Amino acid sequence: MDESTALGHATVLIVEDQALMRTTLRGFLQFAFPGCSFHEADDGASALEACAAGQPDLVLMDKCLPDADGIELTSRLRTIYPGIQVIVISQRSGEIYVQRALAAGARAYLVKDCLTVELIPAVAAAIGITAATRTGTSS
Repeated sequence: MDESTALGHATVLIVEDQALMRTTLRGFLQFAFPGCSFHEADDGASALEACAAGQPDLVLMDKCLPDADGIELTSRLRTIYPGIQVIVISQRSGEIYVQRALAAGARAYLVKDCLTVELIPAVAAAIGITAATRTGTSS
């Protein structure tokens, strides 16, 4: 955890090809982590560029991108930037996907149907910042 993360600031890159899902994820996370910076990429190439431009603390990685498999891209990112945390998200469930994602270096694999319950705790654990409560204070 670097100094900015210790102060409640982290940079999160949301890699998701569906614009509505990207916007929804960003809004959901901004509400829970108001001190964090959020950036977006809609494909694997843009994700690599964004990481090279300013290494995020966390990458929220869609498994199925138009130009890349998110699990393979996770492995690549973790090799290039070992300090980056990655959470893979997908419509696809199944132990094989979870195992592949974890083997690639992902911190977690979340199914999109369960994001409303699982995303905030997973992000909080990955960046080491407590999510804000509904009143705007830390819990």
